[in-house]
Amino acid sequence: MKLTKHYILIFLFICFFSLFAFPIFSEDKPVGGVIPKLPKTADDPELFNNFVYPNWGPVCQRYQYMVTYRDRLGRAPKYMRIIFNGRSIEMEKLNTKDNNYKQGVTYVYRFVPNKIDSNFYYFETSNGKGKTRAAIIDSPDNGPVLFESSFKNNEIGLIELKTGKKIFSFPTGAEWVGGVALSDNGQYLAAKTSKHIYFFETKNLDKPVWQYECQQCQIGGDMSGGIDISADGSKIIAGIGNKILFFDKSSNKPLWQYQAMPLAVAISKNGKYLAAGAASSEGKKQTNVLLFWNENSEKPLWQYETDSNFHDVTLSAEGTFVAASTGCPDRRGYIFSKDSNKPLVKSERLTYDSPVSRSKISSDGRITAFSTEGGPDSSVALLFSKDSPLPLWKFDNQKRNSSRALGITPDGKYIAAATMAGDVYFIETKNNLPLKGWQVNSSIGALDISDDGKIIVVGGTDNQAYLLNTKTGEKQAVKFNEFIGTVDISGNGQYAAIGTGGAVYFFESYITGSRGKIFPCATVIEPPPRDQIMQNFGVKDDARLPEKDFLGKIKRFFNQIYYFIVSRFSKNQNYQPGINAPPTKNQESTSAVCGNNMCEPDFGETRENCQKDCSGGD
Repeated sequence: MKLTKHYILIFLFICFFSLFAFPIFSEDKPVGGVIPKLPKTADDPELFNNFVYPNWGPVCQRYQYMVTYRDRLGRAPKYMRIIFNGRSIEMEKLNTKDNNYKQGVTYVYRFVPNKIDSNFYYFETSNGKGKTRAAIIDSPDNGPVLFESSFKNNEIGLIELKTGKKIFSFPTGAEWVGGVALSDNGQYLAAKTSKHIYFFETKNLDKPVWQYECQQCQIGGDMSGGIDISADGSKIIAGIGNKILFFDKSSNKPLWQYQAMPLAVAISKNGKYLAAGAASSEGKKQTNVLLFWNENSEKPLWQYETDSNFHDVTLSAEGTFVAASTGCPDRRGYIFSKDSNKPLVKSERLTYDSPVSRSKISSDGRITAFSTEGGPDSSVALLFSKDSPLPLWKFDNQKRNSSRALGITPDGKYIAAATMAGDVYFIETKNNLPLKGWQVNSSIGALDISDDGKIIVVGGTDNQAYLLNTKTGEKQAVKFNEFIGTVDISGNGQYAAIGTGGAVYFFESYITGSRGKIFPCATVIEPPPRDQIMQNFGVKDDARLPEKDFLGKIKRFFNQIYYFIVSRFSKNQNYQPGINAPPTKNQESTSAVCGNNMCEPDFGETRENCQKDCSGGD
C-alpha cells in the first residue's frame, strides 16, 4: 500500500473540509448585514482566486487579502476595492508592472490586526461599464481566525487529582500535542506531538524512557491520528504522519507499522486488538476506512469503507466491540463486532449537515455515546445500544453548539459532554437528564471522566484545565501555557494528563477573554511569502489559466487545495502558522453538487439555492 504526497494532501483536504467552517455567533454579525446583490451584465469583469493569507494566526501578524481581476476585453479596473469591516479601501497590485488584465492581475490589501475580533470583508471592482464582487454571497466573508498565542509554548502536563496540583510539565515548544494516554495504574504516560511520540514512567519524569521521531512530519498543522495505551501500559498505538505504529513499552522501535493517513486510533484495555480511522490508498483508489487488527500482525483482520472520514474510534475493554463516528456527508454512528466488518449498528444521519465528532463505548460494549458538531438536528450527546440502530436517547441543550468533548465511565453508568460554548454536563445514562452542569468561560475541546465518575477534567481556549467534582459541583482551575487540546485520566483516578495545541479551535469563533483587547504590536510578525511555500513543495500557482481551459480550471482548483494543505506542513519550523484559504465562494469549480447531503458554501451553495444540503446552522 503506497500513498503519494499529492493523493495524501488532496484526500486530507476532502476529509477535513467539513471542519473548516466559520460559524458566526450573535456577537459577530457582519458589518452592514446582508449586502444587496449586483445586477449582472455582459460587461462585468471577473474576480476570482480570492482569499486571506495566512488564514489563521496570532494578532500582530501581517495578513494579505488577495483577489485576481480579469476582463475579457483586457480593460483595466476603474477601481479595485476591499470592503473591510464596512470601510471601502483601494487595493494595490501585487506586481505593479502587471497590466495583463485579459489574463488576470492580482491585487492585495495588507493588514496587521491588533485585537482578536472578527474581520468581515468582500471585494468589489468595476471596469467602467460593469461591476462585480467576490468573497460574498449574502454577507461578507470572515477571516483570518485570530489568536493571542503563536502556539510556541506547548507542553505535556500531569495533574495529581488528589491535590489538584500540576506536578509535571514537559515542554514541546512549537510542536502541538495531538494526544496523551495514561495506563490504568497511572504508571505510564504516552504522548504524541507534531513530530514525536514520547513514553514516560510517572515515577521518574525527568526525561522520557524513549521517544520516536517522525522524520517526514512537520511542526504545526493538523494533529489527527492520536495515541492510546493498554490498561497495563505495555502496548501503545499511535497515528503520526502517514503511519499507524504499534509499540511495546520496552522500545521505540515499532512492533509493526501500517501505511495510511491516520485520523483516530484506539487499543483495547488488554492490548490485544487495535483500531484506526484512516485515509488510505490502494493503487489509484483513495478511501476512508475503519481498520481493525489483532496485536500479532500489521495486516488488518478487516476494514470498512465509507465516503466520509472517521472522526473518532473507540474499543471495548476486550476489543470485542468497536464504535466509530463519521463526518460529512455520512454523519453516522457505527458499532461493529470484532468478528466482522458488517456493522451491528449503522445509525441514521445524526445531524442535518455537520459531523459526528466523538464516540465512546462502555467497557462491555453494551452502550456507546456519540456527540455532534452542532446545527439543526444535532445533539450534545446521544446514547446507543449495540442492539439497535435507533438511539436510546438524545440530549440537546437547544443551543446547537459543537460538542467535541465526550467521555464515558467503563461501567457505562455515566457520561460527560462539553461544548464549544463552555457548557459541561454530567449525565446518568439511564436517562438524558443531566445530574449536574457547569459553565466555564472557555470553548471546551478536550474532556475525560474518571472511571468512578467522581471527577471530570476539561480544557479549552483559556489555557486552563478545570477539575469538576460531580458530587459537590466544585470547580478547580489549573493553569497551562497554551490551549488545551487533549485530556486523559488514569483508570485509578490518580492523574490527569494534559496536552496543549490549537487544532480543535481553528476555523470558527471561540470563547476568549482577550476578544477586543488592544495589543501594542511593537513588532510585526512577517509570515513566509506565499510563493516561497509553494516553491518549497513544487506547487505552481496557476490562478490565471484561461477561463475556457477546463483542465486549467481543475488544475487551478487542486493547486489551491494542495497549497492549503502543504502550507500547514511547512518545512520552515520557525514559521508562524499560516494557511491559504480553501477555494472561495466565487472561485470557479464543478465540485459542488446540490443534493449530495453536504453543504458547500465555498462553492456557492446557500439555503436559498440548495435547501437539500444547507441549513444555515453552525
